[in-house]
Amino acid sequence: MTVKELVVTGATGFIGARLIDQALARGYAVTALARDPDRIAARRDAHLRAEKWSVGEPLPSVGQADAVVHLAAYIPADLSDADQTVKCFEINTYGALQAAMDAASQGVRRFAYFGSGQVYTPAAEPASETSPTFPVNRASYYLASKLSAEICLLAFGKAKAMPVTILRPASVYGPGMDGKGMVTAFIRALARGHPVIIRDGGTYRVDLVYVDDVASLALEAVAGAGEGVFNAGSGHACTSLEAAHIIAEVMGADPALIKVEGEGKDGGAAGFAALNVANAAEQLAYTPRAFRQGIEAWKAETGFADVLSASGQD
Repeated sequence: MTVKELVVTGATGFIGARLIDQALARGYAVTALARDPDRIAARRDAHLRAEKWSVGEPLPSVGQADAVVHLAAYIPADLSDADQTVKCFEINTYGALQAAMDAASQGVRRFAYFGSGQVYTPAAEPASETSPTFPVNRASYYLASKLSAEICLLAFGKAKAMPVTILRPASVYGPGMDGKGMVTAFIRALARGHPVIIRDGGTYRVDLVYVDDVASLALEAVAGAGEGVFNAGSGHACTSLEAAHIIAEVMGADPALIKVEGEGKDGGAAGFAALNVANAAEQLAYTPRAFRQGIEAWKAETGFADVLSASGQD
């Protein structure tokens, strides 16, 4: 399928903004849906149209679009707050399904949904798309709502003969991300010559994937035969200590600034397993870069000025 027009929800978000940049660069016409469309309209691209929209509202007229890429989601400020469960399911599950139903009713040919690569049951081996899912260790209410959305969307797609693509990104980093998180904390501290204190013994593991790799995979999925579930990670779980040293080397910072305290939980490696990306590699020619390559690309593009100017704020 040749994609000529794309609809992107959550268009002002970290991944959404980079995905739109790539789509425009490939010659797509993009309708960007966001609660604050003025932030998009300011970009002044002839092939970019901004519409005001929030999850739960009917989609505006998008009947000429080839695909909808749904990134809009509700992430609670406190991921452990059980009182947020209803809102998570209302927005992340039913809101996504409602968007798909609206898209199908208008004749949109494909729906792509961003789930999460952290829904898998913790395991030592990289998680494939068929690995068990049971997110009870962290952000359970949020992750459960994302996982249930996948189930509902895939069922709806089969019933309506509308191809549905599910992308499960790992921990995404890169230009434009907010000031929170491990990677940005390390960059800020090292850039200012401050010590990096790693209090988990350096054993926390997470698959870190560069934002442009995830955006590119999404576009390949909607343009090709990408139906079903695809992991969107780097394929490698990086420990917090490894990540800190890679960032220090790329920045030319003193590695002696990196201090390790404490121990991993139960003496083991806490965190999340790597995502097995063989399915995306085989079907969609996905070739994610290693963490070092991603940090180098980020430095080359912005010099980390975006991180330092954020000062830890969104």
